[in-house]
Amino acid sequence: ENRKIETAVDRVLYLARSEEVYRDYLIRKTSLQSIVYEALDRERLLLIENHVRAEVSCPESIYTDSKWVAFIVGQLLLNSIKYKSERPLFRFYTQSDDHHTILIFEDNGKGIRPEDLPRIFDKGFTGNNGREQEKSTGMGLYLCKKLCERLDISLTAQSVYGEGTKMFLAFPVNSHIVRSGDPKCYKNVR
Repeated sequence: ENRKIETAVDRVLYLARSEEVYRDYLIRKTSLQSIVYEALDRERLLLIENHVRAEVSCPESIYTDSKWVAFIVGQLLLNSIKYKSERPLFRFYTQSDDHHTILIFEDNGKGIRPEDLPRIFDKGFTGNNGREQEKSTGMGLYLCKKLCERLDISLTAQSVYGEGTKMFLAFPVNSHIVRSGDPKCYKNVR
């Protein structure tokens, strides 16, 4: 129960700061695997309680703010736990091209109905799944999308109802990034 309260408070604080995220981010070269492990570790008790098996294969590094991205990944985890299957499996893996490194988070949960999929990032939208389980506020994915936009990350989803969902976080290859005074720090120059 304490963890649920902490998660709700975190979500409210992140929402309150999301309008001015640019004042609180530090772009650094960061291991995607370490971000995913941080989010998994933060939700470990809930994952254990729900018998979730997680597979992680994210060898790439990206330039981003690890704190904000770990929060986003954590929100995606919480959503997948809400709508999990009997034998939940969460997979994190990456794909890369010349312009993006894409973190893919795949679950084998309930999935999203086709009529709901276009609206999952809308503020307050709970969809059929949220109404059936009465666990949804419609704020988690909205907040993720908003933060991704501020960090120049593309967030999209694919889902097959009854089979699971894939969430895609596409990080741009560092075309908007320049080195600051610290050799490990970078800043966005949009």
